[in-house]
Amino acid sequence: MYLDPGFGGMLVQVVVVLIAVGGAILFSLRKKLSQLFSRSKSETQPIENQFTSTNENEDDAVDVLDD
Repeated sequence: MYLDPGFGGMLVQVVVVLIAVGGAILFSLRKKLSQLFSRSKSETQPIENQFTSTNENEDDAVDVLDD
């Protein structure tokens, strides 16, 4: 069986493309899975702390608006 040099170059290109596409798919899946299993900060806070102010300057801003 005879394989010409053009076939070897094409075979190398196919392997490079498969590696690149596989890496892109793995990167995308990793990002989607990490988003699926991660929680935002508001979900991890207890319910009673979700509506309380943690910013000390927020009270000052309300005082300025009352004047």
